[in-house]
Amino acid sequence: MSVRWPQNGPRPGVPPRQAREEAAREQAKPADSKSSSKPTAKGPATGKPATGGRAGARPTEGDKDSAQGGVHRDGMESGTQRGSTEGLAGGAARGTPEGLAPGTTRETPPSALNTQALPNPGQAQQLQDPRLARQAPTVSTESPRERDVAEEGASEDARAALEGRAKLRAAVVERLVRGLTEVEQKLATFLENPGRQGVVTLPVVLSESSVTYEFWKLVSVEADDRSFLCNALGLPVSMDDAPLLMTLREEVHAAFDEFQRSPEGKQARAGYEAVLARYETARIQPVISGHDIGPLVAECARLRLPCELEFTRSLLLSPLQLAVALSPEEGTVKQVMVAGLTLQQLGALVGHLRRLNPMLNNAQVRQFLLRAATDLKNALRKPLGDAEVERVQELAKQLLRLQAMAMLHV
Repeated sequence: MSVRWPQNGPRPGVPPRQAREEAAREQAKPADSKSSSKPTAKGPATGKPATGGRAGARPTEGDKDSAQGGVHRDGMESGTQRGSTEGLAGGAARGTPEGLAPGTTRETPPSALNTQALPNPGQAQQLQDPRLARQAPTVSTESPRERDVAEEGASEDARAALEGRAKLRAAVVERLVRGLTEVEQKLATFLENPGRQGVVTLPVVLSESSVTYEFWKLVSVEADDRSFLCNALGLPVSMDDAPLLMTLREEVHAAFDEFQRSPEGKQARAGYEAVLARYETARIQPVISGHDIGPLVAECARLRLPCELEFTRSLLLSPLQLAVALSPEEGTVKQVMVAGLTLQQLGALVGHLRRLNPMLNNAQVRQFLLRAATDLKNALRKPLGDAEVERVQELAKQLLRLQAMAMLHV
């Protein structure tokens, strides 16, 4: 029995005409528009399936059959489902919910996308400067009370060091006043019974090196004295000899400067100069050592410390005295200092000149020795040797003959 289908009715297994037209239009769209069209929002939950194509289109009988049957027997989608998908993916504003921009979905709002794309300001600063991430905050484990105690202890140590050095300088100033006063008294005592030689030698040296050695020799013998000196200078007891001796020298030098400015030092110096003026009137020439050549010079050489002329020069030097120098270049016309002879040899030479010419005064004796120690041709100073000693003696004899002739003519 043959069954004849109506001309305009739907046939089994064949999509209806409207569905075929929708499928043809879908295939005719460009590929980029298909890829860019994404579902933007879900359809309204009205319980009715959404239709694609034109709004308000009336479904045909084939569409009704497809909606009731779901999927045709050949496995193709129904036109109703395809139209619903097109209504969600299309660019019409009718399929886009209000408040959502095209190209976004309800699950991922624009704020969430921006938040995921850009880091927070703190994280951006860490990404720009990696050292900030590695740098650990330094937190002091010391309490304020401990800091105060440490600062107080440091200030007390500094104050104690200043007080100890001030006491040391005061002791050195007192030692200089006492030493200069003792030399003055000895010279005054000798002036009462001077003898007939017309010369006096002073083996006393009062210099920075000699005073420093008075403190240093105690340190080198007793450990307690070393500890006391270190505490007075504000230095650790374990300090080596070289820096300890250099610090002691600096304090002694400061004490010498303070002695020159202090009223006690000026008074002692004035009394000393007054006694020397009396020796000048009595024609008795004092002879002293201009420098200290004692044990501290060797100690400085052992410790490889400098030993300048200012450090060893005697404080007793005066223009009214004749002094022994360490080098020929020392001394001036005002302060005569000769080199090449010891203190005893220079004193003996002055005494011999006095015997050769008893009429010599102190200024003439100093002038003779200065001329003998000067090379007039080359304008250089030279030490006194045998030739210079003989020359000095000849000068004294010539002056005696001149003085005798002057006395005879008068």
